[in-house]
Amino acid sequence: MATTEPTAAVQYRGVATLLDGKWCAYIVNRDGEPFNIGKFGTATAAALAHDRAILAVLGPDTSGAVLNFRAAFSDTELWFLSGRHAPARPSGVVAMVRRSDDGSYDTELSQFAVRAFDAYLDPDLALDVANFQLAHSDMLHRLMEKAAITSGANANQETRAKAKLDAEREVFVQAAKNKATDELWVERYHHRRQATGHTFEDENRWPLVVPVNDVHVDWSPGEELIYPPHGSSYVDEMIL
Repeated sequence: MATTEPTAAVQYRGVATLLDGKWCAYIVNRDGEPFNIGKFGTATAAALAHDRAILAVLGPDTSGAVLNFRAAFSDTELWFLSGRHAPARPSGVVAMVRRSDDGSYDTELSQFAVRAFDAYLDPDLALDVANFQLAHSDMLHRLMEKAAITSGANANQETRAKAKLDAEREVFVQAAKNKATDELWVERYHHRRQATGHTFEDENRWPLVVPVNDVHVDWSPGEELIYPPHGSSYVDEMIL
């Protein structure tokens, strides 16, 4: 559950303020009719519920232009929300999103991530796990070595292998969680969006904390060259 508000006022898509001080999330169909998703304790939580509902209905190829936090979604959560891996039809997933304030959605997502990690025979999920292992190989190696040491010097090879696998699985499950539930990530997200505009919305592989990299160039004194992390399918660099 998201528990933070951005440092500056942000107008989210599909979010309305209620008289009781809470926020309502809604989506609009192609005929312009609004569909209420639910009431949430923070604007950020409502904005995230809006995005999850949109992705459940339209799928992972939904344009970032209609979302609030496209960069916050892991590939695992996108599989969870829509398609043959989703736990229910779109209406059922939206019903789950409605209850996300009580933590049930996050629990279901974590359980799905565990199953995804162990789904060696599923090509889609196995590829996601392989990409995760490749991208975080150094960190995983350190964690697995630590897990092997923790298991004890007298542990047999099978016990050590299980400890390493459990450690890797736990990291994968944590990485599957939505980044918009992290206070610092949301703050940095809005800072980056303010700095670079909407061109980075499609990028969904940002690190948990997005650093601000300002590079001064010789050929144009006084201007700053800002590189969005990991590039973007729309722009790799932007001069402000």
